[in-house]
Amino acid sequence: MSLKPTCKEVHRLVSEGMDRDLNLVEKTRLHLHMLICDACSNFSGQMKLIRRAMHQFPVDKDTHE
Repeated sequence: MSLKPTCKEVHRLVSEGMDRDLNLVEKTRLHLHMLICDACSNFSGQMKLIRRAMHQFPVDKDTHE
């Protein structure tokens, strides 16, 4: 494992980071990659926007039983 992850690894870390706390090494690798990769920074922002939007979406409990 190199210090600089690939874009594919960053996408996985961004997704996993929404569901669990990343460890220090994962956070560091993610941060270093985002400093140099605009595409992954944009991806992370888009994922956060989608997550916020979904949390604001009303859930009809009758359809989920």
